[in-house]
Amino acid sequence: MNRVRLVNSQGSAISNGEGSLGQENAAGSISGISWRTLMRMSFIAITAGVALGSVFAPAGFAEDDSQKNKLGEIMERGDRFIQLSEPNCQKPPLLLIHGATDDPTEMMAIAREWKNDYNVFLYSYNYHKRVEKIAADFVAQLRRLKANGLRGDATVIAFSYGAIVFREAVILAPDSRLFAGDRLIQLVPTAGGSFFARGMENPLASFVISAASKPSAAVNPYGAIAKQVWDGEGNQKFYSVIDSKRMQTILVEGDANSVSRIKDEKIQRRYKNGIGENVIIVPKSAGVSHEYFPVEPVGLEYLRKIMQSPNMRVNAEKDRRLTVR
Repeated sequence: MNRVRLVNSQGSAISNGEGSLGQENAAGSISGISWRTLMRMSFIAITAGVALGSVFAPAGFAEDDSQKNKLGEIMERGDRFIQLSEPNCQKPPLLLIHGATDDPTEMMAIAREWKNDYNVFLYSYNYHKRVEKIAADFVAQLRRLKANGLRGDATVIAFSYGAIVFREAVILAPDSRLFAGDRLIQLVPTAGGSFFARGMENPLASFVISAASKPSAAVNPYGAIAKQVWDGEGNQKFYSVIDSKRMQTILVEGDANSVSRIKDEKIQRRYKNGIGENVIIVPKSAGVSHEYFPVEPVGLEYLRKIMQSPNMRVNAEKDRRLTVR
């Protein structure tokens, strides 16, 4: 059985633990694709099809056109929430935020796992836009959902770059009540930035790269966004809204994306601010990768343990009673 290590932000295990943005989006080209990667890509496609009711089946075999349309909405990446549960679902909301990818279906294994217990929504966005714009649209979309009757405190699962999107949304929201009471689970978050963007410490390199790549600007550990989101007043506002006791983070030991390896006091502080106090580290021996965490069976098992923990179950049951009144 894989071991689970629980540590706080001051523990030595955290200083060695890692987790951040996927390398393929922060570090240029990939020289080749292994059979293991191809198998994982196939698994993502199969999982998405199952989660959405066989939307990848041949023409004439899909359950209905609405499922095909829903997949189309997801792949549009239109910076909006796509409901994956039944339209009239009254269960507590579960909000999923994918990473920096052109394929948001990476979150479908999670959606399938919990769509019968929660009112599941996927925030599908175009990560090539400025993270501030993505986050502002997140806030506007959530306000619309709540105005239309969405009830109960949400459980938010943010993967990788999605952690920046959610944190920026909480900081930008003019009304902190929009997120008050929400629970947050971060899967290998880009806390403090990405190790692969460390070259942006050079101001000229930062200027050129940021102009060409909006996500690179967002994960620059030396940049203005990192300072705004993971430190200072932004960090204070985030934790004034999101209770640190209702926040869990899962990291992968040996994750090459993490800024935990950068020996800079300010970056280390932002990193620890980002991962929070309640941290689980998946051991390297488990064979889980950062890039495919949401579809890895072992990764899902760790998430399952959090979702089934007494604290999560008690809060979910409380919200379930509120939503059916």
